[in-house]
Amino acid sequence: MSIRSTGLELILNAAEGVLQIVVTDDEAVLCAQEWRRAERATEILAPALREICTALDLRLRDFRRIACVRGPGSFTGIRLVLATAAALRRTGRARLAGLDYMQALATSAVLERQLLYNARLWVLTHARRNLVHCQPFVAYGPQIPAQPLQAVELCPPAAALQRITAQARECDELPVHVCGSGLTRNAAVFAHWGPDWRTDAAQTIRPMSGLISPSVAALCLLARHGDYFPEDLEPLYVRPCDAVENLPRLAERQGLDSDNAAATLDDLLKRAPQSEI
Repeated sequence: MSIRSTGLELILNAAEGVLQIVVTDDEAVLCAQEWRRAERATEILAPALREICTALDLRLRDFRRIACVRGPGSFTGIRLVLATAAALRRTGRARLAGLDYMQALATSAVLERQLLYNARLWVLTHARRNLVHCQPFVAYGPQIPAQPLQAVELCPPAAALQRITAQARECDELPVHVCGSGLTRNAAVFAHWGPDWRTDAAQTIRPMSGLISPSVAALCLLARHGDYFPEDLEPLYVRPCDAVENLPRLAERQGLDSDNAAATLDDLLKRAPQSEI
């Protein structure tokens, strides 16, 4: 570690499809791993961290900053990285920063295409069947993370298509870039988009169907600009939890009153924790 080092940093992402683990020191990447086994991320993360630390001759408590993608995305993946970061914070001196998954994908597009100031982007990620997370961004060049123009929304793919096409018509000669798993998981909706598609009014939409997970460079850029605090991170969930939506039906199967079960859950979710553990 150099004298002027900003310290060892750990970056974690398991929001969608891939578990990403990045270790940097003074913004130099020491290690970057991608595990494309989302269903086994819970089994993989802790052993992978142990092996990374052994290979780099580090201890887990040596990390001074931990940046975690907090959503939106997989409930299990988000909880995994946030719980791991919370545990590491309690056993070391690390401060935590939350990263936005949609922004990480938009920034990946900016870096991949070297987009300059005022370039427009949309990120669509799979939420559940016939629903996508949808958010527009604007580029500020490859040295600054892409910035959101609106809050992330949950909508059907067809509605996202209409919004993107409408923005393309407003942007005159500026092309609109689109990326994320929402494109590939809803291919039938976007089937008429080629690599360089033009609307009726001749505006250009450029889909990036191959960009479905953030690049290491984008994660590092967001982590560099992150706000770090000695506090646990709150997840960013956009779509409702399946278990919560299905609670009345599940309660009836167990012979319980569905209204009472829903009220009990609501009380538990609002109740203040009794300890940090």
